[in-house]
Amino acid sequence: MKNITLKDFINELKEQGLPKDLHITRKAGAFVAISNGKVIKVSEPSMRHCPLFAMLFKEDIITRDSIIDKFNWQIKNLGMFTCHRKISDDKIIVPFGASEILMYALKRNEIDCAVVVCEGAGTVITSNASLIQAIGAYMNGVFYTTLINEVAQKINQAGGYLLSKKKAVLNQYKGVKKALELGFKKVAVTIRGDETNILKKIAGINLEDDEKIFILSICNSGITKRQARVTAGHADLAWSCGSKYIREIVGPRAIIQLGMKIPVFALSQKGIDLIASYSGEDSFKLKVGSKDKKHYITSNKYEKGGIKATMGKFNVYLYETKELPVITEDEPEPLI
Repeated sequence: MKNITLKDFINELKEQGLPKDLHITRKAGAFVAISNGKVIKVSEPSMRHCPLFAMLFKEDIITRDSIIDKFNWQIKNLGMFTCHRKISDDKIIVPFGASEILMYALKRNEIDCAVVVCEGAGTVITSNASLIQAIGAYMNGVFYTTLINEVAQKINQAGGYLLSKKKAVLNQYKGVKKALELGFKKVAVTIRGDETNILKKIAGINLEDDEKIFILSICNSGITKRQARVTAGHADLAWSCGSKYIREIVGPRAIIQLGMKIPVFALSQKGIDLIASYSGEDSFKLKVGSKDKKHYITSNKYEKGGIKATMGKFNVYLYETKELPVITEDEPEPLI
Protein backbone atom coordinates (compact mmCIF):
# COMPACT_ATOMS: atom_id res chain seq x y z
CA MET A 1 0.00 0.00 0.00
CA LYS A 2 1.34 3.44 -0.97
CA ASN A 3 1.94 5.75 1.97
CA ILE A 4 -0.29 8.82 2.07
CA THR A 5 1.49 12.16 1.59
CA LEU A 6 1.10 15.16 3.87
CA LYS A 7 -0.58 17.05 1.03
CA ASP A 8 -3.12 14.24 0.53
CA PHE A 9 -3.74 14.03 4.28
CA ILE A 10 -4.43 17.78 4.51
CA ASN A 11 -6.67 17.63 1.43
CA GLU A 12 -8.74 14.90 3.10
CA LEU A 13 -9.07 17.11 6.18
CA LYS A 14 -10.16 20.02 3.98
CA GLU A 15 -13.03 17.95 2.64
CA GLN A 16 -14.50 17.99 6.16
CA GLY A 17 -13.51 21.61 6.76
CA LEU A 18 -10.04 22.51 8.06
CA PRO A 19 -10.27 23.30 11.81
CA LYS A 20 -8.87 26.61 13.07
CA ASP A 21 -7.04 24.71 15.80
CA LEU A 22 -5.06 22.00 14.01
CA HIS A 23 -1.83 20.13 14.67
CA ILE A 24 -0.40 17.39 12.45
CA THR A 25 2.30 15.04 13.64
CA ARG A 26 3.41 11.53 12.68
CA LYS A 27 3.95 8.18 14.35
CA ALA A 28 5.02 4.87 12.77
CA GLY A 29 4.54 6.42 9.33
CA ALA A 30 0.96 7.47 10.13
CA PHE A 31 -0.07 11.12 10.01
CA VAL A 32 -2.09 12.18 13.02
CA ALA A 33 -4.37 15.24 13.15
CA ILE A 34 -5.36 16.72 16.51
CA SER A 35 -7.84 19.54 17.08
CA ASN A 36 -9.24 21.00 20.29
CA GLY A 37 -7.54 18.31 22.35
CA LYS A 38 -8.90 15.38 20.35
CA VAL A 39 -7.45 13.08 17.70
CA ILE A 40 -9.64 13.67 14.64
CA LYS A 41 -7.84 11.67 11.96
CA VAL A 42 -5.11 9.00 11.69
CA SER A 43 -3.78 7.55 8.45
CA GLU A 44 -2.73 3.90 8.22
CA PRO A 45 0.58 3.23 10.05
CA SER A 46 3.44 1.86 7.94
CA MET A 47 5.16 0.09 10.84
CA ARG A 48 3.81 -2.72 12.99
CA HIS A 49 6.39 -2.53 15.77
CA CYS A 50 8.68 0.08 17.32
CA PRO A 51 10.92 -0.67 20.34
CA LEU A 52 10.57 2.88 21.65
CA PHE A 53 6.77 2.81 21.31
CA ALA A 54 6.75 -0.51 23.17
CA MET A 55 8.99 0.87 25.94
CA LEU A 56 7.02 4.08 26.49
CA PHE A 57 3.46 2.87 25.95
CA LYS A 58 3.62 -0.92 26.54
CA GLU A 59 2.25 -1.72 23.08
CA ASP A 60 4.15 -4.30 21.01
CA ILE A 61 1.88 -4.04 17.96
CA ILE A 62 1.16 -0.63 16.45
CA THR A 63 -2.35 0.02 15.16
CA ARG A 64 -4.45 3.10 14.58
CA ASP A 65 -6.09 2.50 17.94
CA SER A 66 -2.77 2.23 19.80
CA ILE A 67 -1.59 5.46 18.13
CA ILE A 68 -4.79 7.22 19.22
CA ASP A 69 -4.28 5.89 22.76
CA LYS A 70 -0.71 7.25 22.75
CA PHE A 71 -1.78 10.76 21.80
CA ASN A 72 -4.75 10.70 24.17
CA TRP A 73 -2.28 9.90 26.97
CA GLN A 74 -0.03 12.80 25.95
CA ILE A 75 -2.98 15.19 25.80
CA LYS A 76 -4.33 14.08 29.19
CA ASN A 77 -1.04 13.82 31.10
CA LEU A 78 1.17 16.45 29.46
CA GLY A 79 -1.39 18.87 28.02
CA MET A 80 0.16 18.48 24.59
CA PHE A 81 -1.72 20.07 21.67
CA THR A 82 -3.73 22.17 24.15
CA CYS A 83 -3.44 25.32 26.25
CA HIS A 84 -2.41 23.10 29.19
CA ARG A 85 0.91 22.19 27.55
CA LYS A 86 3.67 21.32 30.06
CA ILE A 87 6.73 23.44 29.32
CA SER A 88 9.27 22.52 32.02
CA ASP A 89 10.90 19.14 32.65
CA ASP A 90 14.32 17.75 33.52
CA LYS A 91 13.65 14.01 33.48
CA ILE A 92 15.32 11.74 30.92
CA ILE A 93 12.55 9.99 29.02
CA VAL A 94 14.35 8.58 25.98
CA PRO A 95 17.92 7.45 26.84
CA PHE A 96 19.41 8.71 23.56
CA GLY A 97 16.76 11.30 22.70
CA ALA A 98 17.41 14.59 20.90
CA SER A 99 15.90 16.76 23.63
CA GLU A 100 17.86 14.89 26.30
CA ILE A 101 21.14 15.47 24.46
CA LEU A 102 20.29 19.15 23.91
CA MET A 103 19.28 19.58 27.55
CA TYR A 104 22.67 18.35 28.74
CA ALA A 105 24.55 20.23 26.01
CA LEU A 106 23.01 23.47 27.30
CA LYS A 107 23.68 22.66 30.94
CA ARG A 108 27.31 21.90 30.14
CA ASN A 109 27.81 24.89 27.81
CA GLU A 110 28.53 22.88 24.68
CA ILE A 111 25.79 24.96 23.06
CA ASP A 112 24.23 28.24 24.19
CA CYS A 113 20.93 27.95 22.34
CA ALA A 114 18.67 25.43 20.61
CA VAL A 115 16.14 25.90 17.83
CA VAL A 116 13.35 23.35 18.22
CA VAL A 117 9.67 22.97 17.32
CA CYS A 118 6.66 22.95 19.62
CA GLU A 119 3.08 22.27 18.57
CA GLY A 120 0.94 25.33 19.20
CA ALA A 121 3.95 27.64 18.91
CA GLY A 122 6.07 26.67 15.88
CA THR A 123 9.82 27.25 15.80
CA VAL A 124 11.19 28.01 19.28
CA ILE A 125 14.59 29.58 20.08
CA THR A 126 15.71 29.10 23.68
CA SER A 127 18.59 28.63 26.08
CA ASN A 128 16.32 27.10 28.74
CA ALA A 129 17.29 23.42 29.06
CA SER A 130 14.12 22.44 30.95
CA LEU A 131 11.95 24.05 28.28
CA ILE A 132 13.70 22.08 25.55
CA GLN A 133 13.21 18.79 27.38
CA ALA A 134 9.53 19.47 28.09
CA ILE A 135 8.91 20.36 24.45
CA GLY A 136 10.77 17.44 22.93
CA ALA A 137 10.63 14.49 25.33
CA TYR A 138 7.44 12.98 23.88
CA MET A 139 7.17 15.02 20.70
CA ASN A 140 7.23 13.47 17.24
CA GLY A 141 7.88 15.58 14.16
CA VAL A 142 5.53 18.53 13.73
CA PHE A 143 4.29 18.93 10.15
CA TYR A 144 1.58 21.55 10.68
CA THR A 145 0.48 23.59 13.66
CA THR A 146 -1.62 26.60 14.60
CA LEU A 147 -1.01 29.10 17.36
CA ILE A 148 -2.24 28.36 20.88
CA ASN A 149 -1.86 31.72 22.64
CA GLU A 150 -1.49 30.23 26.12
CA VAL A 151 1.34 27.93 24.96
CA ALA A 152 3.12 30.81 23.22
CA GLN A 153 2.82 32.97 26.33
CA LYS A 154 4.19 30.24 28.61
CA ILE A 155 7.13 29.65 26.25
CA ASN A 156 7.90 33.39 26.17
CA GLN A 157 7.76 33.55 29.98
CA ALA A 158 10.16 30.59 30.16
CA GLY A 159 12.71 32.34 27.98
CA GLY A 160 11.67 31.07 24.57
CA TYR A 161 11.60 33.27 21.47
CA LEU A 162 9.06 32.67 18.68
CA LEU A 163 9.28 33.83 15.07
CA SER A 164 5.82 35.41 15.19
CA LYS A 165 3.36 36.61 17.83
CA LYS A 166 0.39 36.21 15.47
CA LYS A 167 0.84 32.68 14.10
CA ALA A 168 2.81 29.48 14.62
CA VAL A 169 5.66 29.64 12.12
CA LEU A 170 7.52 26.42 11.27
CA ASN A 171 10.85 27.45 9.74
CA GLN A 172 14.08 26.13 11.25
CA TYR A 173 16.28 28.12 8.84
CA LYS A 174 14.70 31.39 9.97
CA GLY A 175 15.02 30.16 13.55
CA VAL A 176 18.77 29.62 13.22
CA LYS A 177 19.23 32.99 11.49
CA LYS A 178 17.28 34.73 14.26
CA ALA A 179 19.28 32.91 16.95
CA LEU A 180 22.51 34.21 15.42
CA GLU A 181 21.03 37.72 15.16
CA LEU A 182 20.15 37.53 18.87
CA GLY A 183 23.85 36.98 19.61
CA PHE A 184 23.97 33.24 20.24
CA LYS A 185 27.24 31.69 19.09
CA LYS A 186 26.74 27.92 19.47
CA VAL A 187 23.34 27.11 18.00
CA ALA A 188 21.85 23.63 17.81
CA VAL A 189 18.85 22.95 15.58
CA THR A 190 16.54 19.98 15.13
CA ILE A 191 15.17 19.40 11.66
CA ARG A 192 12.91 16.74 10.13
CA GLY A 193 14.61 14.38 7.70
CA ASP A 194 12.27 15.28 4.84
CA GLU A 195 13.22 18.98 5.05
CA THR A 196 16.43 18.58 3.08
CA ASN A 197 16.13 21.94 1.29
CA ILE A 198 15.99 23.66 4.68
CA LEU A 199 18.83 21.45 5.92
CA LYS A 200 21.07 22.53 3.04
CA LYS A 201 20.22 26.20 3.63
CA ILE A 202 21.16 25.91 7.30
CA ALA A 203 24.41 24.13 6.45
CA GLY A 204 25.20 26.90 3.96
CA ILE A 205 24.88 29.82 6.40
CA ASN A 206 28.01 31.97 6.47
CA LEU A 207 29.35 31.98 10.02
CA GLU A 208 31.79 34.12 11.95
CA ASP A 209 34.87 32.41 13.35
CA ASP A 210 33.29 32.14 16.80
CA GLU A 211 29.96 30.76 15.58
CA LYS A 212 28.88 27.11 15.24
CA ILE A 213 25.71 25.35 14.10
CA PHE A 214 24.98 21.83 15.36
CA ILE A 215 22.47 20.05 13.09
CA LEU A 216 20.32 17.25 14.53
CA SER A 217 18.33 15.29 11.94
CA ILE A 218 15.16 13.83 13.49
CA CYS A 219 11.87 12.22 12.41
CA ASN A 220 13.51 10.25 9.61
CA SER A 221 11.04 7.39 9.12
CA GLY A 222 10.03 7.10 5.47
CA ILE A 223 12.60 9.47 3.99
CA THR A 224 13.98 8.81 0.50
CA LYS A 225 17.46 7.73 -0.55
CA ARG A 226 18.19 11.26 -1.75
CA GLN A 227 17.10 12.74 1.56
CA ALA A 228 19.28 10.26 3.45
CA ARG A 229 22.29 11.26 1.30
CA VAL A 230 21.71 14.94 2.09
CA THR A 231 21.45 14.06 5.78
CA ALA A 232 24.72 12.11 5.60
CA GLY A 233 26.42 15.11 4.03
CA HIS A 234 25.23 17.82 6.39
CA ALA A 235 23.94 16.51 9.75
CA ASP A 236 26.07 16.24 12.88
CA LEU A 237 23.71 13.77 14.56
CA ALA A 238 21.06 11.69 12.77
CA TRP A 239 18.33 9.60 14.40
CA SER A 240 17.58 6.44 12.46
CA CYS A 241 13.95 6.19 13.66
CA GLY A 242 12.25 3.61 11.42
CA SER A 243 14.28 4.56 8.35
CA LYS A 244 15.79 1.93 6.11
CA TYR A 245 17.95 4.47 4.29
CA ILE A 246 19.37 6.19 7.37
CA ARG A 247 20.73 2.79 8.40
CA GLU A 248 21.97 1.92 4.89
CA ILE A 249 23.41 5.29 3.83
CA VAL A 250 24.10 7.33 6.97
CA GLY A 251 25.11 4.47 9.28
CA PRO A 252 28.27 3.41 7.40
CA ARG A 253 29.53 7.02 7.38
CA ALA A 254 29.09 7.46 11.13
CA ILE A 255 31.91 7.81 13.63
CA ILE A 256 29.85 6.83 16.67
CA GLN A 257 26.57 4.93 17.01
CA LEU A 258 24.41 5.55 20.07
CA GLY A 259 22.08 2.68 20.89
CA MET A 260 21.22 -0.49 19.02
CA LYS A 261 17.48 -0.73 18.47
CA ILE A 262 16.98 2.79 17.12
CA PRO A 263 20.54 4.01 16.51
CA VAL A 264 21.67 7.63 16.60
CA PHE A 265 24.63 8.33 14.32
CA ALA A 266 27.33 10.93 14.99
CA LEU A 267 28.79 12.09 11.68
CA SER A 268 31.20 14.88 12.66
CA GLN A 269 33.35 16.30 15.43
CA LYS A 270 30.41 18.47 16.46
CA GLY A 271 28.30 15.33 16.78
CA ILE A 272 30.99 13.77 18.98
CA ASP A 273 31.09 16.96 21.08
CA LEU A 274 27.32 16.74 21.70
CA ILE A 275 27.62 13.11 22.77
CA ALA A 276 30.59 13.99 25.00
CA SER A 277 28.56 16.73 26.71
CA TYR A 278 25.77 14.21 27.31
CA SER A 279 28.36 11.97 28.92
CA GLY A 280 29.86 14.72 31.04
CA GLU A 281 33.05 12.69 31.56
CA ASP A 282 36.24 14.66 30.96
CA SER A 283 37.83 11.46 29.67
CA PHE A 284 35.05 10.57 27.22
CA LYS A 285 36.81 11.98 24.13
CA LEU A 286 39.98 10.21 25.19
CA LYS A 287 38.05 6.95 25.37
CA VAL A 288 36.73 7.54 21.84
CA GLY A 289 40.16 8.51 20.57
CA SER A 290 40.70 9.39 16.92
CA LYS A 291 37.82 10.16 14.54
CA ASP A 292 39.40 7.52 12.31
CA LYS A 293 38.12 4.88 14.72
CA LYS A 294 34.47 3.83 14.87
CA HIS A 295 32.59 3.10 18.07
CA TYR A 296 29.15 2.10 19.24
CA ILE A 297 27.56 2.70 22.62
CA THR A 298 24.97 0.49 24.29
CA SER A 299 23.03 0.78 27.54
CA ASN A 300 23.55 -2.95 28.21
CA LYS A 301 26.79 -4.89 28.06
CA TYR A 302 26.77 -6.39 24.59
CA GLU A 303 30.08 -8.28 24.41
CA LYS A 304 33.53 -8.42 25.98
CA GLY A 305 35.84 -5.44 25.76
CA GLY A 306 33.37 -2.65 26.50
CA ILE A 307 34.58 0.49 28.28
CA LYS A 308 32.16 1.72 30.93
CA ALA A 309 31.01 5.33 30.62
CA THR A 310 28.05 7.52 31.57
CA MET A 311 25.32 9.10 29.45
CA GLY A 312 22.97 11.46 31.22
CA LYS A 313 22.31 9.66 34.51
CA PHE A 314 22.88 6.07 33.41
CA ASN A 315 25.80 3.77 32.58
CA VAL A 316 26.68 2.69 29.06
CA TYR A 317 29.38 0.62 27.35
CA LEU A 318 31.63 1.89 24.59
CA TYR A 319 32.97 -0.54 21.98
CA GLU A 320 35.36 -0.08 19.10
CA THR A 321 34.22 -1.63 15.81
CA LYS A 322 35.48 -1.90 12.25
CA GLU A 323 32.22 -0.81 10.68
CA LEU A 324 28.82 0.70 11.43
CA PRO A 325 25.95 0.29 11.83
CA VAL A 326 25.77 -2.46 14.44
CA ILE A 327 22.22 -3.76 14.45
CA THR A 328 19.99 -5.87 16.66
CA GLU A 329 16.97 -8.04 15.96
CA ASP A 330 14.61 -5.78 17.92
CA GLU A 331 14.26 -2.80 15.61
CA PRO A 332 11.28 -1.06 14.00
CA GLU A 333 9.36 -3.39 11.71
CA PRO A 334 9.20 -3.00 8.82
CA LEU A 335 11.82 -0.35 8.16
CA ILE A 336 10.44 2.28 5.80
